[in-house]
This record gives sequence, C-alpha cells and structure tokens, in this order.
Amino acid sequence: MGKSRSVLLACAAAVAALLMGVVPSTASADAGAASSGAAVRTAGQVAAAVDTEYNQAVEGTPPSGLSCAVTTGATACFEAEGDKWWVRDTAADSASAEAGWQNIYQGSFYRAGVCRNSLGYGTWGVCNKNYYENSTVKWAACVYDGSAQTLIRCSARVTAGA
Repeated sequence: MGKSRSVLLACAAAVAALLMGVVPSTASADAGAASSGAAVRTAGQVAAAVDTEYNQAVEGTPPSGLSCAVTTGATACFEAEGDKWWVRDTAADSASAEAGWQNIYQGSFYRAGVCRNSLGYGTWGVCNKNYYENSTVKWAACVYDGSAQTLIRCSARVTAGA
C-alpha cells in the first residue's frame, strides 16, 4: 500500500474513531485513548472493523435549511433527500474541510467515510452517497492539514435520518 493511501486510511480511521466517541475531539491519525479510563479501540482497530469510504468533494451549491455541524474552519451539512454531504472550508489556512460520517442501519454501525473538500477557502463541495432509507447518519465537521497529514479538529457530532 502506498504512503499516501496509508495516510488517507489513518485519517479516515481517526475520523471514524472520533464519530464513535472513542477519542477526544482533537485528534491526529495516531489517536490516543479517551479520558474516561475505559478500554477503547485505537483508530486502526476501528478501520479494521469497517472499510472507510473516502470521497473528494466536487464544487456545488447546497440548498438552504440543511442540518449542519460546524467547527472553526469547516462546515459539514447533510442533505437527506439524495444522501449528499455538503462541506465548506471556512478558513483561509491551507487546510481542508471534511465531513466525517458513519451510517447506522437496523441498529448496527455498518459504513463510515470522509467527504473531503480541498477546493479552497469559501467554496462549497458535495459528495453524493446512497444510504438505506430509514437509516441514521452521524457526522462531524473536521479540519484536515494534508501537508502535515494531521486531523486538526472536529466539531461535536450531529445525527439525522437518511
């Protein structure tokens, strides 16, 4: 596996781990244990449990009225009608904005992924997915520094029906 694919998988695993609540809200690709003291899985173990999907956003304009997660430098919104992720980079800092998501179907976690917007400051990007009807999505808006290969921060999780 190439170095860039390994880094990408590590980043996606860190986002998936964050969404599952096993790492603190500020995480890196080699995320540590949660502060609760309970036994937790590492980011690598989360990635082994579910294949993480990765998508590069393409430029677009979101509709109004979407449910969004926000952190300094990133906004990530979910459009249930069409299963689309809308991600906007809100800081001119050379980092990318991401929606780190997981999908729950019939009470079980079965998919996780990242929609990354590398289109630049102020630009909305979209990733088009396809989820089961009556499933649930959880996501966070995250900021990723590609040059340092580090997940900088993520918002609190948001939950919606797909």
